[in-house]
Amino acid sequence: MIAIVGPTAGGKSALAMRVAETLGAEIVSADSRQVYRGMDIGTAKPSHEERERVRHHLIDVAEPGERYDALRYQREARAAVMEIRSRGRLAIVVGGTGLYVRALLDGLDLASLPHDPAVRARLESADPSTLYARLRVLDPEAAARVDPRNVRRVVRYLEVATIVGGPVPRLRVAGLAAVRIGLRPPRDILVAAIERRVREMVAAGVLEETRALVGRGVDPRLPSMSAHGYVHWISHLQGEIDLETAIARTARDVRAYSRRQMTWFRRDPAVRWYDPTTTDPLDDILETAA
Repeated sequence: MIAIVGPTAGGKSALAMRVAETLGAEIVSADSRQVYRGMDIGTAKPSHEERERVRHHLIDVAEPGERYDALRYQREARAAVMEIRSRGRLAIVVGGTGLYVRALLDGLDLASLPHDPAVRARLESADPSTLYARLRVLDPEAAARVDPRNVRRVVRYLEVATIVGGPVPRLRVAGLAAVRIGLRPPRDILVAAIERRVREMVAAGVLEETRALVGRGVDPRLPSMSAHGYVHWISHLQGEIDLETAIARTARDVRAYSRRQMTWFRRDPAVRWYDPTTTDPLDDILETAA
């Protein structure tokens, strides 16, 4: 199995497509927002044409109002990998959601982490603006990995940290062996790619996509809608900010997210890093897979 990781807009999907088409492989997405249906442009999903050329898994498997977490991803991604292998094909895991990648490859035992409905209810009723600061005190490592706007995940980390009285324990079940490839373009190149991607989303119709989601009654406070940009596109559609402000705020959020992604992935010593602006990792991947 091959895993391709790194920051958003760093070229992971394009590389995965090239590898998959060369090896006749299939792609298992590790993106916590591409699981939701109807959120294609705002989450930069592979196009329908790309998905016809290469079979993709774990995309469009949940409704925006449906609960989807790392435990469900772990279960469904493992099943997808086993199904791909049963047909004699290679699985390529690609995505930037570090918790999903670790849950699948490193075997984080998410089901064994403690739960306490009373603690969770207390946290969910608290002022959301205070939760992230509390997490930084209890578990700085978890706080460095989580998006402060992802209140559900912040609450879950806080629930566990509160119960155990400190950092979230890193429990393990059997993992899956994979060659881990990381793409790390220079920061200025990545920032330019992020800015370009956000504007391309607008040109591709992300405002119309957002309008359709709101028209379906999708609550902007749902975890699915924390995908970068939707909250700002909604503000623009409601006349609260102009389009350029929405674009600037979306790009700002994605830049911050890309830094958190690198904080997460840099901790994995098994990742072999490449600067895709100077080195094409395709030949190395093909040699490893041979």
